[in-house]
Amino acid sequence: MKLRDIMEKIGSFSATKPFLVLAIVLLITLALATQIPHIKKQTSFEKMLPQNLPEVKEIYEVRDEFGGTDVAIIAVKVVPSDCTDKVVDIRDPRVLEAVKMLEENLRTIDGVTKVTSPVDILTQMNGGVVPKSIDTVNNLLQKLPPSEREKMFNKDYSMLTIQVFTDVGADEKKNKAFVQAMEERIKETPFPPGVEAIPTGTPVLRALIGKLMNESQFITTAVAMIAILFIILIHFKRLTSVLLLTPLVLALIWTGGFMGLFGIPLDMATAAVGSLVLGLGIDYGIYFGSRYNEERENGKSPEESAITTVRFAGSSVLASAATTIAGLLALTIAPLPMMANLGKVCALGIASCCFLTIFFLPAVLVIDEKYIHPAIQKLIKMIKG
Repeated sequence: MKLRDIMEKIGSFSATKPFLVLAIVLLITLALATQIPHIKKQTSFEKMLPQNLPEVKEIYEVRDEFGGTDVAIIAVKVVPSDCTDKVVDIRDPRVLEAVKMLEENLRTIDGVTKVTSPVDILTQMNGGVVPKSIDTVNNLLQKLPPSEREKMFNKDYSMLTIQVFTDVGADEKKNKAFVQAMEERIKETPFPPGVEAIPTGTPVLRALIGKLMNESQFITTAVAMIAILFIILIHFKRLTSVLLLTPLVLALIWTGGFMGLFGIPLDMATAAVGSLVLGLGIDYGIYFGSRYNEERENGKSPEESAITTVRFAGSSVLASAATTIAGLLALTIAPLPMMANLGKVCALGIASCCFLTIFFLPAVLVIDEKYIHPAIQKLIKMIKG
């Protein structure tokens, strides 16, 4: 049986049983949508590298043998303030007391293996008591080698750092919980006026990457959707032409479901899949919509137009999708895991677009022509009348 004959049978089924097709697709969509919450976010730097590299393996071995290898750094620094009793020197006893309190609170966070700061050294040298004056701090510093003193404060005594070691590793949930807990401890610490504590370091940057990935995914997908919608409305000059986007919207849900089902993580590369699938997949909808309109202009019924469209345009869409998928699957042999993940996800997205365009879109076009568009026209007449 020729490919066009197969396409004609698919088109006939979709066009003559549009509501059954709609029900089938919606059931599949609901089933895949339940897998979306299972998508794992991946911001760990070592997970973005090939896992068989000696350098990567060594990270895991060091973590197993010695505990935490990730370090969060809290920069405690002097900042401008209008208060009369503001801090002008980071060696101020009020700052040292606040840092000591923050350290004790940080040690209560799950996953923290060690917390250190210059205050620990000064307190130990001062008989276990936090120095009560800057002069005392200076006297204690003079007892240390110059190389050690330089590591404790910056040159103008406007900053010191707290190092927080953690063993959260590549676990995204643990890392997020750790960063949130650390930020809460910082907010709870009563630093004097003119002092600010800012967290940074690998765990904090990973949490920031995760947040920016979510924002980027939403923004890029939304902008792409709006732009495509605008172009479609201009091209077809018909309000219900927005229904050509339904395969794309469903394809995005399917793609997310496949990611959760097959364990493909959301990383810095796959975060862009939404806009990529929309940009690549809309061609199929426009091609189908244009061919369908041509058949309708030739006097064919909605069902006949849909069947003809699938028969002649379906094979072209399938060939176009196959070449695109082949190119994307080539990314799966890339040494970087996130490039391989991008190839897998985009290939799944394009395959979903292709299937939904051929199988689902004809049903949508028939439903629009026979039910939705007439209902809208009737409503408009009622409003005008």
